[in-house]
Amino acid sequence: MRLPRVVAASVLAVVGLFGLLSPSVADGASLDSTELDLVGRVNEFRAARGLPTLAVSDTLTAAAKWMSADMAVNGYFAHTSQDGRSPTQRMADAGYPAFGTWTGEDLAAGYTATADVLAGWIRSPAHYAVLVNPEYHAIGIGRGYGSGSVYGWYWTADFGGVVDAGRTAAAFDVGYHARWSAQSPDPTLAPGQTATLVVALQNTGYRGWYAGVPNQQAALGTSAPLDGARPDLAYNWLSVSRPATTTTSYVGPGQVGWFQFTVRAPSTAGDYTFALRGVVDGVTWLEDAGISFTIHVR
Repeated sequence: MRLPRVVAASVLAVVGLFGLLSPSVADGASLDSTELDLVGRVNEFRAARGLPTLAVSDTLTAAAKWMSADMAVNGYFAHTSQDGRSPTQRMADAGYPAFGTWTGEDLAAGYTATADVLAGWIRSPAHYAVLVNPEYHAIGIGRGYGSGSVYGWYWTADFGGVVDAGRTAAAFDVGYHARWSAQSPDPTLAPGQTATLVVALQNTGYRGWYAGVPNQQAALGTSAPLDGARPDLAYNWLSVSRPATTTTSYVGPGQVGWFQFTVRAPSTAGDYTFALRGVVDGVTWLEDAGISFTIHVR
């Protein structure tokens, strides 16, 4: 039986040079619906006590997501990550000005519902102190799942004293990378006819891809432009901008993941080109491998 756990840390960082560097633009540090729900619960809790609500920070979100995924994948539960970094250092590496303001972190493991996560933090004096600290004005939330881990779900909430510009360091590696391996040839179809296409990507990162697990599922997304809807071609896709996820439930580092999806030819003859790119939704886009198909409709 997995027993839930919580642990908290709160510090006032000393002003340092690294906190003043200008980071580059963030790439996909968005929250999923469950993480947004937890932010809402934390802000409701603070507002009821006359405390300032917290703005979502892309950089704190990136740091929190990295930490939850790292604990889930590597099977540990602690504020010091396995690479030896403190919460403040991880926030700074993600581009947050952590060395010049208040920073804090709440962790939880074994919970599946946001209400239980918050309740666990409220029951703990150390976590409660972080939640009611009036010095905090920004937050980042991340959750990660490890099927073979001790606790299953791992949660991280990173708090900061300033609302930053929503940017993250280019050197901050979230561990998800891919390289093109193979793909189907371009099909020639009659109007309304369907065809099954395949793309193979090698996992060149240090994190595995878990189909169906938020923030750890690799999928194919439309590219050029990113997230461009293609209802003219979509047939039983995950959405009009997400053709497919991996055909297997797990693709480990170094392994090749296969993505299979179906396109339906438009009713008008012509050549229909669309580009694809790997993505771990809620975390980052994978490298642009130049994946492109042209559907010839005759």
